[in-house]
Amino acid sequence: MAHYTVAFQGERGAYSEQAVYELLGRTGVQCVGYQSFDDAFAAVSSGSTNLLMVPIENTLGGTIHANCDLQLQHNLFIIAEHSLRVRHTLMALPGTKKESLTKAISHPQALAQCSSYLKKQGIPAEAAYDTAGSAKLIAEGKMKGVASICSELAAEHYGLEILEKGIEDDDNNFTRFLLLRSDPVTVPPGIKCKTSVVFSLDNMAGALFKALSVFALRDIDLTKIESRPCKPDIMSNLERMYLSMRAAPAAKRAKTETSASEARFRYLFYVDFLASVDEHNVTNALRHLQEMTVYFRVLGSFPQGGALVGLKHLEDRMVPIFRPASEPKKRIGVLGFGTFGQFIGKKLALDHFVFATSRDNYSEVAANCGVTWCDSIDVLLEQQLDVLIISVSILSFEGMVRRICSCLASKDATHPSRRMLVVDVLSVKVHAKTTLTALLPETCDVLCTHPMFGPQSGKHGWTGLPFVFERVRLNNARRCEEFLKWWSNQGCRMVDMTCELHDEVAAGSQFVTHFTGRVLERLALTNTPINTKGFESLLQLVENTTRDSFDLFYALFKFNPNSSQQLSSLEQAVQEVSEQLRKCDK
Repeated sequence: MAHYTVAFQGERGAYSEQAVYELLGRTGVQCVGYQSFDDAFAAVSSGSTNLLMVPIENTLGGTIHANCDLQLQHNLFIIAEHSLRVRHTLMALPGTKKESLTKAISHPQALAQCSSYLKKQGIPAEAAYDTAGSAKLIAEGKMKGVASICSELAAEHYGLEILEKGIEDDDNNFTRFLLLRSDPVTVPPGIKCKTSVVFSLDNMAGALFKALSVFALRDIDLTKIESRPCKPDIMSNLERMYLSMRAAPAAKRAKTETSASEARFRYLFYVDFLASVDEHNVTNALRHLQEMTVYFRVLGSFPQGGALVGLKHLEDRMVPIFRPASEPKKRIGVLGFGTFGQFIGKKLALDHFVFATSRDNYSEVAANCGVTWCDSIDVLLEQQLDVLIISVSILSFEGMVRRICSCLASKDATHPSRRMLVVDVLSVKVHAKTTLTALLPETCDVLCTHPMFGPQSGKHGWTGLPFVFERVRLNNARRCEEFLKWWSNQGCRMVDMTCELHDEVAAGSQFVTHFTGRVLERLALTNTPINTKGFESLLQLVENTTRDSFDLFYALFKFNPNSSQQLSSLEQAVQEVSEQLRKCDK
């Protein structure tokens, strides 16, 4: 039974439908596709559907301004947001070989985002009206030798065979979707919020500066500022409606000379900030802002980071509103109880039931940490775990995941371990992500993390230390958010970052740091009577990096593809500097 009908623009299998399922899940949700955004907005505005999922901005294509206008015209509210990683998939009729393709069809934007791939494969591109629509055309028309570029979900809907996944030219292709409905959501205290507002100002010197100052003076963190022209007739209707609804008389508008050109260009300003409209300083800021505006509206105040509140029958996907004192502690397993496993296990045991196992016997250490020791992986998985943290070396990670899967395979489909949240703590993330998603049962949730600290850097507390994470696969979003909240409560600086971006950034920081330390170690540097601060920093660098095993250093190189390129750049840089010195010597 569908508790919610969700409108989206496009055919079945569109990225918008995928966003619905990623945010809301499939249980109790029915998606309804509409030919145009106008029709989709009208559906939820008229009550034909409960909710609406629409794209609002893309990292490559920018803001979808038509949807901004439609939200204003239909007076809908944002109740949640979701960031979708756009992964283009090549698919065709079953039995089709990639070498036999005569063309690929899709929406022009999708074709443009895969142009390098298509050129390399020698596949001609042909524009179609829609991404998922192109898959529908192939399926219904039995079009042999023709491929579609669209979402993986479209292959499921139309019975097509996937020829290759992830064919987009740019990995940084994300679309931010908004979940809209006709009434706003009430976010309980204690849940981090984002708020979106829109306003218009008179064309006066310093008007925008004064408007934004209401946030700066109260230390309200802005995440987005965008302006765009609005059609004069729409703007006039919005202003007239706004002024008629104001309880207090409208402030007298300043009389300024306006040219015909300026009259044609009336601007709306969109601002997002990280706070709830119910917070006292936000209430004062918005009241102050309304004194300056000729139009103002709160588009929505909703939970940050794709969390949900206020939707009945979707409790498993919503963040917890409160934690009753009687609620049982989480049962967390730590697989790999070496130095780092002991470090986090001891802290986790203060708030949870923690169980651990490892290659070596650490039963006495575990007892001192308040952790229950298990003699094997199979015994650990019998503890009805909510969360399993894999804390092993990079080199042994894949083998350990395979052992976990082997244990899970012997258990009944209803066994709790087949639905647990599996978390890694590796310092390379794409390797962890691909391994976990490829090997674990789909019923297991996957959260990739990198706590960027250890027993030394975190011995005086974790406040301000970075905790990088990506929610990779979730069936039970509430459990994941509770787990992440625990780390946030320890004072960690939470960094929501894709595994791909993490590895790209880490190659330029983490690998370079370890490489430099290892090179300096070969020089056998020692203290001198005239140490400078810089030299002491180098000695500390050598000590910090060589404290870790060479296996870790090698793994940072082997399992992060960006490290190989970074190594080549380092070698080139040393050669260039050396050559420059020798030239000067001549």
